[in-house]
Amino acid sequence: MPGTKSVRFSTQSAWLIGAAGFALFWIIARAVLQSITIDEADAYDVFVWRTNPAHWEASSVNHLVNSLLMRLFVSLFGLSAFTVRLPSLIGAAIYILASYRLVRLLIQEWMLQWPLFVCLAYNPFIMDHLVAGRGYSLGVGCLLGAIALAASASSSGDASKSPSDIYRTCCWCSLLLAVSFCSTFSFAVVDAVAAIFIFAWFARRPGVRTARLLLACCGPGLALTGFLAGSILADWRHISLAWGARTLGETARSVIESSYYEPSPYLLNPFLYGVVTRWSYLILPLLGVSCMAYWVWIWREREHWRSKPAARWTAAWGLSAAGILAFALGIHRLMYRFGHILMPLGRRAIFIVPLCMLAIGALLALRTASRTSAYLRRGALVMLWVTAAYFLCCLRLTYFMEWKYNADARELYQVVAWYNHAYGVRDVGSNWRYIAVLNFYRILSGRESLPEITGEPLPRLAEYPLKKQLYVVHYESDAPFIDRERLKVVYHNPETGAAVAIRPAVESAGCSTP
Repeated sequence: MPGTKSVRFSTQSAWLIGAAGFALFWIIARAVLQSITIDEADAYDVFVWRTNPAHWEASSVNHLVNSLLMRLFVSLFGLSAFTVRLPSLIGAAIYILASYRLVRLLIQEWMLQWPLFVCLAYNPFIMDHLVAGRGYSLGVGCLLGAIALAASASSSGDASKSPSDIYRTCCWCSLLLAVSFCSTFSFAVVDAVAAIFIFAWFARRPGVRTARLLLACCGPGLALTGFLAGSILADWRHISLAWGARTLGETARSVIESSYYEPSPYLLNPFLYGVVTRWSYLILPLLGVSCMAYWVWIWREREHWRSKPAARWTAAWGLSAAGILAFALGIHRLMYRFGHILMPLGRRAIFIVPLCMLAIGALLALRTASRTSAYLRRGALVMLWVTAAYFLCCLRLTYFMEWKYNADARELYQVVAWYNHAYGVRDVGSNWRYIAVLNFYRILSGRESLPEITGEPLPRLAEYPLKKQLYVVHYESDAPFIDRERLKVVYHNPETGAAVAIRPAVESAGCSTP
């Protein structure tokens, strides 16, 4: 029937738009509800709160664009966890929009579109860093945005875009990659490789002049980078990348562990939770093996799909995503081999996830007529759905994997504030995990007479600050100190390990409120 295809298309669009809208809603809800973390608080305390323009300081922990936007939004709308995270929410919106656009461009089949989008946007590793007030959201969002923009410009065929349109597209891609780099300097290699691939993709277009294309791909980005980060890059010796991986296996392991942490006991009944947690380690290997098997078979039968322009275009962009990833990791490996510059680890390797998923999506979008190919594709598609379902089961609302110990930071400060008001406690010692967050909430509240909390107690008992009235401690590591000093624990969260301990004399003294 004539209207069937359009009805099906609108239904598929509704499902995909619904998934994108809910992902953005969930990310915003987390930005409002979650307590601030040590890295976010440090970024605010060091680069935003000070009256001098500290956001221009050269430091590996200064995510420049994030710091600039954080200062702007806090100045306009006041200090809150939400305004601190607002730059990341902008990055999240760009990332989700780019993911939606790429999925629609690469794939026409809803059975593949939906799980691929879920794997791009709902991966718990990705979603954590789309919320956290650091530069990784803007970094990965602008990287994916540049790829989506280039893919969109090439999707209508060679004759549909004039050279001037291509130059304009490459200028925007260049600016997006510059913002990605200035958001997190650890993306330098992958951003540069993406720019090279975009240049190579359009360089073969008829009528395109290589010199003008090169200028469009490099000029705007270099100009923006020089304007924003020129002074920081000139002082590059203060930008340390001392945290990272020494092998590609370490890099891969950090991404896999973060992506599969952890199913929620609130979304799964106890039986399913036990099954999922027990067997989840098989999901990724099975997805990888099934995709590799399908890739081998598709390559053997390539004559069946290479004659179709749409299939060739999809395959080319899938190979581009895989190529960007392979070249970026290869360059990082060489940098470590010859320059001892550590390779991406954890959040610095977050770009691996979308590039891998795009390559998988493009692979599964290719089809041949053979029965073996259909069976292999079906198996890989089932595993992609299983992966998407697992990621949905990992939705969390109150903590980040990397900073789970800060999940109750707001409640922790409320206990400290109560003792300040009720007993006049001002002398506070803190474990290193909580110093920055306590100072953040002290600034946010402004109602307590607490001085700035300083000092970073080390694990050795002798180096813990003594003679404090109140201590904010990590219960597991600081239990010997609590016993030695005979402190009274007045707050303890077993989930995060955070605790507040006081000297018994504080309550018995009954100090009046200051």
